[in-house]
This record gives sequence, C-alpha cells and structure tokens, in this order.
Amino acid sequence: MRRLLPTLLLAAATVAQTTGVPGINDLEVNGFGSGSTSCATTCFPNGNVTLNYTANVPAGAFVIVLFTFCPCATCQLPGPTNSCLPAIPTTACGFTTNQSFDLDLNAACGPLVALPMGVNSNGVLGLSMPIPGFTGLPCTNAVLTAQAIVVDPCGLGLFALPGPFVFTQAITTWF
Repeated sequence: MRRLLPTLLLAAATVAQTTGVPGINDLEVNGFGSGSTSCATTCFPNGNVTLNYTANVPAGAFVIVLFTFCPCATCQLPGPTNSCLPAIPTTACGFTTNQSFDLDLNAACGPLVALPMGVNSNGVLGLSMPIPGFTGLPCTNAVLTAQAIVVDPCGLGLFALPGPFVFTQAITTWF
C-alpha cells in the first residue's frame, strides 16, 4: 500500500494548468508525474526518502527547479502560448495560454528555493534531494512543491517575465 499511495494521489483529478509534455517540459519525482498537469499531488508517507527529480526536455536545455513549502497554487502568473513542438496543451488559466507559474509566493510559504539540474549517471537531467523522516499522520507533516524553468528558444516565458523559457508542470509532494 505504501508504494501504491503516491500513484493513487497523483492520479487524482486536477485542474489542468501547465501540462508536462515529454521532450519539451516534463517533470517527474521518483518516476511519478510524467505528462501530468500542474498541481498533481503525491505523497511519501512520513518522509525518510530521497526525492529524485528528472526533466524530460530538449537536448542541451538548461533547467532550474523552483521549490516552495506550500501546496501548488494554480494560475499565479499566466504566460503567452508558446510555439514548442510537440505542442503544450492550453491551460485552465485561459484559452490564450499554455503556461502558468503555479507556485505559491505567499510569505508564509518561506523563501522560493532555486536549484539547477545536472546530468545524472543515466545522462538525464536530474536532481536528488534527501528528505528526513517525520512523525505524525502520514501525508500531513510537511509539503514541498516543485516547478521547473526550462530554457528553450520555443518558450515565450510569462506575461510578467518574458524570455526564452517554458515551465514544467508543478508537482506537490506531501510527507
């Protein structure tokens, strides 16, 4: 059951925000989340796990993962429709966008943490993060949400911050 729980939580219905498209802007944590939309949720009961984030992006892309200590917050900053191929589906933030920044920037969430991804031993962009163990009710102790920036010429960034980048989907992980 402990191994099944992350899959069940991730499969729960989500509001379609930025969608991860393999080869363009797809983020995974421990094998979960590929092709999902922002605000997909997973849980590793009581922590004591190493989170392995991987990004399925164009060859040569540079990726920075942003972390916050609050659950995903949909449509915080929407962006223009990018011209990436294969196409990124439109978001629920409006029919004119396929990008949104979905991390909560509320001061109560603490500082936004940015970490670059490096090429791991499998030749894939990755980032490992050990999480300590927690006591208490499983999946209620702590939360970490990640969303990555992929530097890619097909990306138009956000309305508030233009640039050659796209966002991955945001994934919320409870412990």
